[in-house]
Amino acid sequence: MNTNTFRILSQSTLLASSIALLSACGGGGSSSDPAPSNQGSASFAVTDAPVDDVRQVQVTFYRIAIKPADGEPINFDLDTPVTIENLLALTGGDSEEVLPQSNVPAGEYEWVRLYITGGHPDSFVEENNGSQLDLFIPGQQNGNGNNERWLHLNSGFTIAAGGQSNFTIDFVLRKALTKPANQSHYLLRPSLRLLNNIDVGTIAGTVDDALINDPSCSNDPVNETGSSVYLYNDDVLPEDIFEPEGEASDEFAAQRPVTSTEVKQNLDTGAWEYTLGFVAEGDYTVAFTCQSSDDLISSDDDISFVQPTAVSVQAGQESNVDFSATSTGPEQETTPQ
Repeated sequence: MNTNTFRILSQSTLLASSIALLSACGGGGSSSDPAPSNQGSASFAVTDAPVDDVRQVQVTFYRIAIKPADGEPINFDLDTPVTIENLLALTGGDSEEVLPQSNVPAGEYEWVRLYITGGHPDSFVEENNGSQLDLFIPGQQNGNGNNERWLHLNSGFTIAAGGQSNFTIDFVLRKALTKPANQSHYLLRPSLRLLNNIDVGTIAGTVDDALINDPSCSNDPVNETGSSVYLYNDDVLPEDIFEPEGEASDEFAAQRPVTSTEVKQNLDTGAWEYTLGFVAEGDYTVAFTCQSSDDLISSDDDISFVQPTAVSVQAGQESNVDFSATSTGPEQETTPQ
C-alpha cells in the first residue's frame, strides 16, 4: 500500500481549529494522532468491479475532497500522488489505500471527490493487444490532461466524534470505463459506490463447469473472460448493464446491476470461483452469466442470466451462493469472515 503525507487546506472558519490541532500533533493527522472530542478520523481505499476487454487500468490520484453538510469542502492534497497500477487487480475483497487515517471534524458529510491526473504515463488503459491509451476524466481530453477534473460521489456518510472510520470506494468499471467512438483514449465516468467497511460483508461461491462451458456462452474460459456474477438489489429480474447518456430515465433502472465480479478458475482445485466483496448489509439478488463480454454500457443487450438467487448479507459475514447446473436454486450459507 502507498503511504503518503498530506496537508489539509481549509476554506472556512469552521475548520480553523482543526488545522491548529493537526499542526500541534505534527501536521499529518495519521492514525497515531489522537482525535479531539469534536473530531473523528477517516481513511479511503479503492476497489474495483472488473471488465473483460482490457488488461490494465492505471489511475493516479492527487487529491481527495470531502464536503461537510454544514461547511466548506475539506481538501486532502497528497504530497506524493497515489498511483494504482492496475484497478483490475483489486477485485473481490482486495483494496488499496489512497488516503490513510486522517483527522477531520465529526459530523455528517455530503460527498466525496477523487481528483485524478489524466493521461499517460499517470493514467492509462492497456488493451488486450498491448496498446496503451490515455485515460481521462470527461473534459480532460479536450485540453491539458492534467487540468483539474474529479470524480464526484454524491453519497452521504458520517464521521463519529472520537471514532475511526474506514471507507472503500468501489469503481464499477463495467459502467465507468468507456471508449468514445473513433477516439484513441478512454474516459472514466463517475460510476462509484461508497462503503463503510464496518457495514459490509462478502458473497462468494462456485460455478459449475457445465455452466461455464454451455453452448450458449460467448465467454472465453481459456483467458477467463466473459463469465461473471452480477449483484442486484433485492427481488428483481436481472437485466444487463445499460446507462444511456443524455436520457433521464430507464424503465429497467431498478433491475440494472449494482456491481459485478468475474468468475476465475482456482488453479489448485480446478473449481470456478467468484467473490463479491464490500457488499453493504442488506438483501440482494445474484445471477450468473457467461455472456458478460457482450454486455456493453452503451446498448441494451440481450444477456442471459442463470439462477437468479436471493441472498442476505450481514456485516462481517460471508454468504455463500453456488451455481450448479443440476440445481433449480442455489442454497445460501452464511459464515463469519
